[in-house]
Amino acid sequence: MDVSSAVQAVKKDLEATFGNTLAASIIAIARTKAGAPLIGMSKQNYLDLVDAICGDNRVHSMLGAAGSKERSMKWKKLAD
Repeated sequence: MDVSSAVQAVKKDLEATFGNTLAASIIAIARTKAGAPLIGMSKQNYLDLVDAICGDNRVHSMLGAAGSKERSMKWKKLAD
């Protein structure tokens, strides 16, 4: 899957767990922390974005450490 499609899959997954507004907030803050551009994201930018999302306190609170790690591995495989 290309990076753009992978980002959309992560977004849909987050929306299913957190709802649209909170998912958008998590992604926006993670993009800033990861330095990931909105357009032309590289695979490394995507991997950094996933790390930032899974490191978000709200994600940890909802999924726990094990759940965050599991999602991180699942999402990173999307860009392979």
